[in-house]
Amino acid sequence: MKPLSRSWFFAITLLTLLSPLGSRIAPAADAVDWQPGDPAKGLPGLIPAPAEIPELGRWQIMPLPLRGYIEMVAFSPDGKSIAFADGGYVRIHNTFSMKLTGALLGHNGNVRAIDWSPDGKWIATAGEDSTVRIWKSTGEPGPILKGHTAAVRAVAWNADSQSLASAGLDGTIRFWQTDGTPGIVIDGHNAPVHTLDFSPDGKTLAAGDENHLVRLWNVDGTAGPVLKGHLGAITEVEWSRDGAWLATCDTGRVPVLLGQAQEPTIRLWTPDGKSGPVLSGHSRSINAVTWNPDSKKLVTAGEDRQVIVWDTDGNQLEVVDQGRKDRNDVFALDWHPDKPFFAAGGRFSVRYFSPNGPFGPTKLIRLPGTKLECIDWSPQDETLAVASRDGTVRIWSNGLRSETIIVAHNRPTNYVRFHPDGKRLATVSFDESLREWDTAGNLLQTHAVKGFIGRCISWSQDGDLLAACYRFNKGNCAVFRDGKDQESFVIHNGQPLSLDFNPQGTQIVSGGGDGKILLTRLTTDDTQRQTLAELTADDGDVDSVAWSPDGKWIASGHDSSVRLWHPDGQAGPVMSGFEAAVMRLDWSPDSKMLATGSWDTTVQLWNVNGEMIRKLPGHAAPCWGVSFSPDASQLATCGWDGVMRLLDTKTGEIQALAIFVADTEVIENDINERRQAAVSFNRAGQVLSGDPQILDARFVYLVEQPSGAMKILKPSEFFSQAPGADLKTTGNDE
Repeated sequence: MKPLSRSWFFAITLLTLLSPLGSRIAPAADAVDWQPGDPAKGLPGLIPAPAEIPELGRWQIMPLPLRGYIEMVAFSPDGKSIAFADGGYVRIHNTFSMKLTGALLGHNGNVRAIDWSPDGKWIATAGEDSTVRIWKSTGEPGPILKGHTAAVRAVAWNADSQSLASAGLDGTIRFWQTDGTPGIVIDGHNAPVHTLDFSPDGKTLAAGDENHLVRLWNVDGTAGPVLKGHLGAITEVEWSRDGAWLATCDTGRVPVLLGQAQEPTIRLWTPDGKSGPVLSGHSRSINAVTWNPDSKKLVTAGEDRQVIVWDTDGNQLEVVDQGRKDRNDVFALDWHPDKPFFAAGGRFSVRYFSPNGPFGPTKLIRLPGTKLECIDWSPQDETLAVASRDGTVRIWSNGLRSETIIVAHNRPTNYVRFHPDGKRLATVSFDESLREWDTAGNLLQTHAVKGFIGRCISWSQDGDLLAACYRFNKGNCAVFRDGKDQESFVIHNGQPLSLDFNPQGTQIVSGGGDGKILLTRLTTDDTQRQTLAELTADDGDVDSVAWSPDGKWIASGHDSSVRLWHPDGQAGPVMSGFEAAVMRLDWSPDSKMLATGSWDTTVQLWNVNGEMIRKLPGHAAPCWGVSFSPDASQLATCGWDGVMRLLDTKTGEIQALAIFVADTEVIENDINERRQAAVSFNRAGQVLSGDPQILDARFVYLVEQPSGAMKILKPSEFFSQAPGADLKTTGNDE
């Protein structure tokens, strides 16, 4: 197949101009669908079962814009390259030009740890798939180290570059040789271990765990000093480059009862474990620490979105970043080996700073607009609605082959719900509007609302009522019948975050920032309305609630758990193990399965006994949407990584997916979001729908070489070698 020609593109453009606004032209009638390859032979990545293309080898597709939260950055010892994890990929860029120079692809899950060997010959990576992988610095894969029984969160090379250590949620620390030979196993923490670092002389390993302890271990596995003083889980340990100090950081104490809150701290220790200065200045969990090359300064970053420079006496020298809430979270830091700047990895961004502030023009930041906020499956057919940050709602059908774009709001669309008849849908936005549309994109009604609704709307099962909660208007809830506000009432003292009707449409369950779950009876007579039950669980905000279609269960999503309740308020099973808030819940139509989407990026299926049925492919950033198909055979998911997937609920396999990237059009409002452009693929990797210009500008194909290293190809280069891969659909019509 030849690369896309100009005549082909102009023909497509003409057809686009003649087509209805916001829709896509169907694939050509003679298009032949690729058949999926053997999943066991495919490379991990976005495409689940890449088609087997003769003479091409194994391949995957990778978006060029960042997709995920950058939780680890690491400069090469010579300072010429920087590696960081973006979901399941490890990307390697030139330090100064930020040009993509390599990609490490092999983990079956998000990568959580990266470390270069001191001699620069090796890279070690670790992730959610419980493995540690060793790579040559040229990108060729080496040994896969297996032994951990849970996600691996830390990896560190010893000074001799001949051995390394890893640690994870199973609480063990494991030593390995470069050839993959396992060594000593340390099982002395009795808690998940999140961070490791070898001292510069290679004699001591520091490890921090969730039990607030830092332990020093000798390289023969014998125990050294235990460092006590932190009041929260240990998030980072790092030795100064001269070996004179060990810096350790914590989350602080989470307030459970009034007066228990404790600000997080950075503590400095001497190599023999004696306590030194205590650094206080962050108001929330400290995510990362790095030392400058002469070991006289250190930098820390926290969830308070501050990046602070300190000296070794504990003095705060400078706050170099204290900025935008939408992208200034910093999760990872690393100081360049010999230059006066450091890298900060955060929400879809890698930026450079000097001790005085932002450094140089070079940075990687994903353009605004590509977060997916919500997904809902029509209760009547295969149609899907997706709400996104660019103010649109996209209606997908025909297995992600057809798309209609509704420009629903001038600010981010943060929630969408189909009417039970499947012929219309309701949307809400940050612009304080609540609107109804038909599936062709025609505006049917704008409701008179009195404030910001957030993500709190729900239809009754008969479709007669639409309820909405105002997040900042004293917890008021409005119930609309035939477009009119039937009644309004206060439902929470804190911010309402979620709500749902019971099957009869006579009660509402709501969850709020006050940590309460309320069951409220509705009636046209205000004197008869009452709170039927007030449920509480000591697990933070209630970000999501869902009443099962059979009416037997209420599910609530919390900071680290999902809880089931009987409608009379009696507590039922608890699903635990989440590392962050559960943002979305959806019951299967037969009420036998519950799907969860979490801020920790996971997607999981559960039964009504609280047992996990299956862990499904997660996202590279928080998951904000889960929705069952009408027959429960598929689950649709979406997240802030800009990825939407259709998953088989019996096997967990990906059936199709769409990847959203920022288009060139800037929306004219005060937040400068960009319109989205989406490209969809079947499970074999064939393009189903999308704009050829966007694809060529925002994606690359990774093709495995005989050495195992990845060759980076532009889509047009890949198409010339892969007959049938090129687009058969039109681009953006706007």
